[in-house]
Amino acid sequence: MRRIALYSDIHGNVPALEAVLADIVCAGVTERYCLGDLVGYGPDPSGVVARVRATGDPVIRGNYDDGVGKRAGNCGCYYPTPEAKADGAESYSFTDGALDDAEHEYLALLADDIRLEESGARVLLCHASPRRINEYLMLDRPEENLAKLADIGAADVVCFGHIHIPYHRVVTADDGRAVHFVSDGSAGRPKDGDPRACWAELVFGTKAEVNKHCEGDSVAGPVGAPGEAERVWLGVVFHRVAYDVDVVAGAMLAAGLPQRLADTLRTG
Repeated sequence: MRRIALYSDIHGNVPALEAVLADIVCAGVTERYCLGDLVGYGPDPSGVVARVRATGDPVIRGNYDDGVGKRAGNCGCYYPTPEAKADGAESYSFTDGALDDAEHEYLALLADDIRLEESGARVLLCHASPRRINEYLMLDRPEENLAKLADIGAADVVCFGHIHIPYHRVVTADDGRAVHFVSDGSAGRPKDGDPRACWAELVFGTKAEVNKHCEGDSVAGPVGAPGEAERVWLGVVFHRVAYDVDVVAGAMLAAGLPQRLADTLRTG
């Protein structure tokens, strides 16, 4: 059985990151990857960059990392209201000014994606989708569209962050193979109504191993084509970790970040 920890969307929140890293160690998972967006919104982007670099974990470049790292002037984010757009602009300006040249360069040079293989299953780790660094793969995305994205990414398992909402879906591709989509939630800024930090555990193994380990926490199922007799199974466990959200929200206000951003952190 192979267990993999995924975390992303830390967004300048060092306490949330520390809580996630400690929980991964406590869970006994030794293989882990960061799916991007180290910076933005939170009060300590430099601290997050330093901590993630110190872990030695492989890291993917998120859209916020990309925009700030390359000094593009924006993060490529979607903001639904003028107020949210104004808050986003303040966040970008703060984050850009809080990082030095070396940190900008580090973010700009992070990997586009990471590819793994497990028992013949092709696993793609990306920030948002196989085709764009800022595409939103929400839970209501049509199955046929997800199947096409899996083909674009040449993957049987697509893992991503960006939307800050954890989920695991299994769709059927045109060739009949089972394709898994896993959103790992957000370590530092969840958007599913739960303010606790979130990380995802991928569990690859036999049907019996996966079902026993996941114990109903997630949909579990085979990966790949129906004709493959020894298909590996995948299950996903989403872990939620409490930390002192009020301390981080207070640090955001002390740094001059908008009240609305701090309030959203508290509500998840």
